[in-house]
Amino acid sequence: MVSQGETLIFSFPQSDLNSDSKNKNIPAVISPPASTSRNVQAEISYYTPPKDGGPELPIYMKDEKTRVTKNRDNFQPVTIYDVRGSGVEHTLDKSGIQYIHQQILTKDFDNDAVIKESYYPEITNLLYKVTGATKVHIFQHVVRKPRTREKQTIPAELQRPVRGAHIDQSYSYAPELVKAIFPGPEGECLLRCRFQIINVWRPIKTIYKDPFAVLDARTVLEEELVPIKVVYPTYQFESVQVRHPSEERKYGGHSWYYMSQQTPEEVLAFKIFDSKTDGRARRVPHSSFTDAEFEGCEARQSVEVRALVFHEDDVE
Repeated sequence: MVSQGETLIFSFPQSDLNSDSKNKNIPAVISPPASTSRNVQAEISYYTPPKDGGPELPIYMKDEKTRVTKNRDNFQPVTIYDVRGSGVEHTLDKSGIQYIHQQILTKDFDNDAVIKESYYPEITNLLYKVTGATKVHIFQHVVRKPRTREKQTIPAELQRPVRGAHIDQSYSYAPELVKAIFPGPEGECLLRCRFQIINVWRPIKTIYKDPFAVLDARTVLEEELVPIKVVYPTYQFESVQVRHPSEERKYGGHSWYYMSQQTPEEVLAFKIFDSKTDGRARRVPHSSFTDAEFEGCEARQSVEVRALVFHEDDVE
């Protein structure tokens, strides 16, 4: 395990990956550095219904690496606003999005064991500090970067950034995930309190090609969310795709954001799920996109961590 002095990014007690924390100090929002905004005209793929008008079919996976069901791309033009210098305040509870400055200590993202031993505690600490949670459990991570033939274990099509608007887990699946990770009485107890699924995304190197975009939760209507089952041979879960906003929408369309030339110290946290239904942001669709100006640059290198975040002092 990396030592406490190496992993403490903020001044609160170091905790084991799945241990409880009683720290309630929530930091002020850390705004991105002021800079000239660089908004981008790009395309993002939205949900396409079945051609025959029938019910939505699951996405079938042959195994962890091979997708059987083909994508139904529906690329639509969008403006993606640069958060740098935009003047728009983003927090996890307002828009579902929060950019945070954090020095990165972990350097090796080719070794899963190193990531779990070194990087997980960094992100666990970050989430305790940003959310005021009492329990954080990281359940998955995804690294996207070019790999040598010797290290190649994942097909190229699954390493590429995802170019469609989606949410990793649906409302109905989130409690099932808790029960799968914490079976029995512990899971039942945790489901009585407020819980969230929060993803933490950051570049391994400064991003030019294939930036990462997030959709302001306040601009997405519930009826635009389409749950989709994803079926593996031994298990299944439910994710969400997003309909393109209709022209008849009373309050305008979707508001997409990204951070231009995002660096490893500029961390993005965004919500996948929040059990609170009191008006706070609950979910953030997200997608990569093609920035034509930088399409010829080095392939994107990024790491994304997915965590269950519990507030045991907020019983629902």
